[in-house]
Amino acid sequence: MNSHYKYFKKELGKLPIEELWKIIEKLSIGHKIPDKTMIDYEQVLELCVILKVADEKFRNLEQIAILKKELNK
Repeated sequence: MNSHYKYFKKELGKLPIEELWKIIEKLSIGHKIPDKTMIDYEQVLELCVILKVADEKFRNLEQIAILKKELNK
């Protein structure tokens, strides 16, 4: 497990399920999300953590691309 995963699991695990759903809905724009009545808290937390980790990696890659572009000028 990477450090992002552990961090988000710890921090997001403090939130109620309603807040986790808000994060999932925000991060999964344009994608189908599971039926809220079909999954439990642990599954919602896991989905939220996975989405947050992916979002963090994307943001890091974006920053790297910007820095590379600036270095090449």
